[in-house]
Amino acid sequence: MVINSEYMRQLLLERERFDNPPDYTVKITGVGIARFVIRCNNNVNEVLNLAKRVLVIVNYNSEPTWPSFEQWLKILPDEFINNCAPELSKSESEEKIAYRRTLPWEKQVSLEKNKKWSLGNWLAWLEPDTREWFWWNAHKFDGEIENTHFLVEVTALDDPFSSGALKWLFKACGAIDVISTDDL
Repeated sequence: MVINSEYMRQLLLERERFDNPPDYTVKITGVGIARFVIRCNNNVNEVLNLAKRVLVIVNYNSEPTWPSFEQWLKILPDEFINNCAPELSKSESEEKIAYRRTLPWEKQVSLEKNKKWSLGNWLAWLEPDTREWFWWNAHKFDGEIENTHFLVEVTALDDPFSSGALKWLFKACGAIDVISTDDL
């Protein structure tokens, strides 16, 4: 797997932002910032800290070579892994897809929105040749929602970009919902 120079640049910038969050004067990288509101069950700090921990591990293990699935099982936090769906065989996956196609469209959309991702599916979207977003910053709220909501900003390499893996990251870390501010 070849890592392109823009991916590598974003990976290094992301590392810096984990420890030193940018302020509003820092020039945006990528094509811009995407914002997501994360809704939690009175556990903002736990969800945010676990999500950052997972991303730091992914970042520092993304190069020079992408780890095997077995290696990811050893280095990612159990709290994250245990919230992922079981890995399915090809035939199990095909059966599940065939079943969903028999359902009314509204039910298919609902199932898709609420489905758990397997670790393998999630990791596939974080590999160097498919990853489209990188951590920018997180902001906690004050007042009534300080322990139930926070805002995450990512920089994207493309617009629009696929945000499913980002949303699953937070859900597998304990979030109830993840909503793009574009959808509000």
